[in-house]
Amino acid sequence: MKVVFCYYDGPNDVGGVSSWLQRLLPGLQAVGVEVEVHMFGSSGANCAGFARQGIPFRLIPGEPETPRAVRNCLKLIEESQPDIYVPNCIVPAYFAAGMARRQGVHTVGVLHSVDPFYEAVVDEFVCGAPAFRLSSLVAVSKFIEESVAVSTEKHKVITRRIGCGVPLASEFAQRSEDVFRLVYTGRLEEEQKRISEVTRAMCAVVKQNPGVEAWIVGDGSARPAVERIIQTSGLGPHRVKLLGRVEVSRIYSVLQQCHAFVLLSDYEGLPVSMLEAMAVGVVPICLDMRSGIREAIQSGFNGLIVQNRQEDFYAAVQTLKNDSVRWAEFSANARATVRERFSEEACASAWEELLRSFDRTPRRPPFKSPRLLSLPRRNPKFGIYDQRTPLLRKGLNHLRITLGHYRRKLFPAA
Repeated sequence: MKVVFCYYDGPNDVGGVSSWLQRLLPGLQAVGVEVEVHMFGSSGANCAGFARQGIPFRLIPGEPETPRAVRNCLKLIEESQPDIYVPNCIVPAYFAAGMARRQGVHTVGVLHSVDPFYEAVVDEFVCGAPAFRLSSLVAVSKFIEESVAVSTEKHKVITRRIGCGVPLASEFAQRSEDVFRLVYTGRLEEEQKRISEVTRAMCAVVKQNPGVEAWIVGDGSARPAVERIIQTSGLGPHRVKLLGRVEVSRIYSVLQQCHAFVLLSDYEGLPVSMLEAMAVGVVPICLDMRSGIREAIQSGFNGLIVQNRQEDFYAAVQTLKNDSVRWAEFSANARATVRERFSEEACASAWEELLRSFDRTPRRPPFKSPRLLSLPRRNPKFGIYDQRTPLLRKGLNHLRITLGHYRRKLFPAA
């Protein structure tokens, strides 16, 4: 059984999906599943990580126009000949998956969040044209699973709930008499993550509490904004520090030096960054948002859920800072939650069970890339991730190329 997962890469890619894949695929490989990754974009941190782990991958240079990108996907599918194809979060790969399924390749979509992008995945590949529907769908949280239940049942798409597991830690965060350290890990983006507001909130609570520090771990397009906010806060380079991107293999060593994890996004799935923090005993403080966060956090038991990024957040930090006994209880409960429900072994086992459930189907003929490519109408929820050249512009471009060809024949250069 050969399984292809799709993902993208770049020089400074960070995020929960990257961490999840770099942990899941070696786990599947260890139990005899042949895995391969089709990477879109430029070679960066993910390709380097897979190379170190011995995970085979094929790199597809970035192609902005969707039909051409679909062609690239189909070419790689023909070269790789997978039994199962997981488009993950790559729009052209989802369209290619529909064509692969018509020739007997099983296809598995993954819903990592509740944003418009993943709503469009359900619109097009669960509820859309039957020719493009998925064989199966994985939701990373109960919240996501329930939000699509009506659609998946109506259109008979098999759905599994499989969280993104994380490793259990061997060393844990410890309280210090000198400092109480907050930490944010993840993408530095305004959309969804609201990183400027998060940075301001962390700076404000550090100003209010002399014994509090804050670390921001990650990278993204809003990094310059984060740097400006820290610089103008007057807190100096030590009390609020931007650490930048940290390798997946090193993230626990950073988290072990912290005490409270901060996540104040607009929406999430079941955040890998939060589970990593909990595995180390860093107590999460999360905004009450559309997400699967309440599946992991029981507020007042293993973390705190707050109602805003201002007063309620500040009060939560002070509660944990000022009551070391309560912090220790929350920390131990957070670790136990991950150990019992969100370990990487449990995640890999659930994925193996799903993938092997397709083993009973008869062998199919080798996949051949179709000559004709016909895609459904563009779904605006995909935004910049599905780009099409307007038909008129395509026609004009073709006409210009054709006229140029005949002009060169009629009037060859002297």
